[in-house]
Amino acid sequence: MAADFSKTAELLANCSIYRPVPEMHGVLSGIVCTGSTNHDVELAQRILELDEQELPDIINNLMQMLLADIRSQLQAGDYGFQPMLPDDDEPLPSRISSLADWCDGFIAGFAGAWVRDESAMMPETREVLADFSRIAQVDQHDEHLSEKENEINFMEVVEYVRMAAITVYQQNAPGNPKVFDEESGPEVIH
Repeated sequence: MAADFSKTAELLANCSIYRPVPEMHGVLSGIVCTGSTNHDVELAQRILELDEQELPDIINNLMQMLLADIRSQLQAGDYGFQPMLPDDDEPLPSRISSLADWCDGFIAGFAGAWVRDESAMMPETREVLADFSRIAQVDQHDEHLSEKENEINFMEVVEYVRMAAITVYQQNAPGNPKVFDEESGPEVIH
């Protein structure tokens, strides 16, 4: 069951935590997508610069629940994983900013949890991280396009981000068979 964006934002605000929900979800998603089986909430809290000593138990529980939810969605195999973003009725600039926060969080979480040698990282994972870095820098819609065109472009980027995160997880998930060819490097067998 996917967590609700509005309720999560409300809970964070009620606990005086003003980190964007998409950033938090992105950090947690990035941690899970490294393939690490130790999904450490304390690591996420450090990355998000939250003082773990002062966090109420409800926030620790929320983060544990989000980690479990992310892991469950990614392991399901039905491609149902969704980045936690505001509803479609929010203004497009707000949704674009949220997607940028999610991608930025994903990169931070992935980098913070990646414990293997950098040479073990698949080329596709590197490409996704580079793409997410570019998406994290986008802060507005294209003023030369119509509202409908901007909506369509945004939906396409969200779909790319969603599928790219799934791909990164699949490449790094424990038990994923990998073949190493000396000429082409690591390759995932499907």
